[in-house]
Amino acid sequence: GDHRDLHSFPTRRSSDLGYQAQQNVQVTGEVIFGGTYAMTTTEERLSDLVKKAGGATPKAYLRGAKLIRVANDEEKKRMRDVIDLMNRQFGKAMMDSLDIRVEDTFSVGIDLEKAMAQPGSEYDLVLREGDVLDVPKLNNTVKVNGAVMMPNTVGYLSDKNANYYLDQAGGYALNAKKSKKYVIYMNGQVAKVKGSGRNMIEPGCEIVVPVKDK
Repeated sequence: GDHRDLHSFPTRRSSDLGYQAQQNVQVTGEVIFGGTYAMTTTEERLSDLVKKAGGATPKAYLRGAKLIRVANDEEKKRMRDVIDLMNRQFGKAMMDSLDIRVEDTFSVGIDLEKAMAQPGSEYDLVLREGDVLDVPKLNNTVKVNGAVMMPNTVGYLSDKNANYYLDQAGGYALNAKKSKKYVIYMNGQVAKVKGSGRNMIEPGCEIVVPVKDK
């Protein structure tokens, strides 16, 4: 057979044809048809992707959905600038121990429940090539970690505040930084606990109590 190198033929540059290279986004977890989908418009949004995937399953917890985005050069530069600044402020040894580095991806704060309820709204983010949307199952527990007597996983109760969950973990350890406790939500967002943390606790979240510096 004739194995001539196909690349040596003159090829028309794709830009001549007004052709856009196919851009893909991915959806995983609790949707009917998970997988990779080609974006059909430049204004494709979260709700469009979920519709393409046949919708969410009955087990899906939309509020907990996460969007992971591939960082572009500008975003990586911004991350590098922030790390340089922190290096200067805290010293490299401390930064290395925190293991903060420029990653190829980052998490975007979304509320998929609101995006699906109000398609095309500000909640319904426009997607970008390489985006991965992960829709989790409802996790009806709350984790309590860090400077508590007994780190614990507790059943979620809708009417309880952060103090209730801390009590379930035996309360604060001696070295707890009580005023600095925070909540990590399933969608990756983090919030500082204010007061008793009323209305701040959601299914699947984690309450973390930091340790005092020596």
